[in-house]
Amino acid sequence: MRRYLLYNIFVCSFMFVLCDNVRKNDFPVLKGPYLGQKPPGMTPEVFKPGIISTAASEGSSSFSPDGKLYLFTRGRSDLPGILMMEQIEGVWTKPRLAPFSAGRHDWDFMLAPDGKTVFVASARPLRNGESPTRDHQIWTSERKGEDWSEPELLPSPLYSGQHDSYPSPAGNGTLYFFSNRDGGMGEGDIYTSPMQNGQYKIVENLGAPVNGKYHEVDPYIAPDESYLIFCSDRPGGYGKADIYITFREKDGSWTSPRNMGSKVNTSYQEYIPYVTPDGKYFFFTTNKSGNRDIYWVDVKIIDQFKPK
Repeated sequence: MRRYLLYNIFVCSFMFVLCDNVRKNDFPVLKGPYLGQKPPGMTPEVFKPGIISTAASEGSSSFSPDGKLYLFTRGRSDLPGILMMEQIEGVWTKPRLAPFSAGRHDWDFMLAPDGKTVFVASARPLRNGESPTRDHQIWTSERKGEDWSEPELLPSPLYSGQHDSYPSPAGNGTLYFFSNRDGGMGEGDIYTSPMQNGQYKIVENLGAPVNGKYHEVDPYIAPDESYLIFCSDRPGGYGKADIYITFREKDGSWTSPRNMGSKVNTSYQEYIPYVTPDGKYFFFTTNKSGNRDIYWVDVKIIDQFKPK
């Protein structure tokens, strides 16, 4: 009887451990566009809570043009860096480290509108055997079929040796980014660099009214460069840093930036703006829950800010 009781205890303990391991390693079946999540309306919602937005810290997002590849940044976890998910035979894979990511050294990134190039802001070592850099620099990796090329550092004048981050490419290749390099107007400025014969040969400060004496960061440029969304801690906002939008005039100038309002901005920090390739949804990150989470909302929220 005692032997039988011990045997049952052993079997029950084994099954408990087995079931617990299955539960921990289990990943739900996700099907459909946008990881199978019901699209939001005009009120921002957390993007895929528990799967993407978690108790860790999430930041940048990018979808491929066909919607079958999703990249996002996660920190403060056992798998930090740029993570990727793919839709294979209709089912989304579990997040894994992207082959071009240097793990915890990466944060800001963006996939080009054609889905073939990823621009990464990283503090990874500039050369093998060296220590990580103090500030982020901009790197690129090319998608070749199912593989990605070894990331390459964009050279001077894009490389400044100072903090250059949140690279956002337009459809024509022009790169927008923010930097605290010397000669800026404030604590952080937004810059552009047009692609010329496959290279970035000049860097220009976007100037006023976008830049000022405050901290302007995280520029998202529309593929046709018709509008720019960015983050700023300028006075008159709702919190520590808010998201603003500006539109390009026919003469190439920019309209006075407008705060995107209380539906997007809070008394906390909102930043990392992004619009999906299909032009349907606006993504951003906020720390209003106590950690960084990714939110999304119908892109029509932008229409109310367009010049009349």
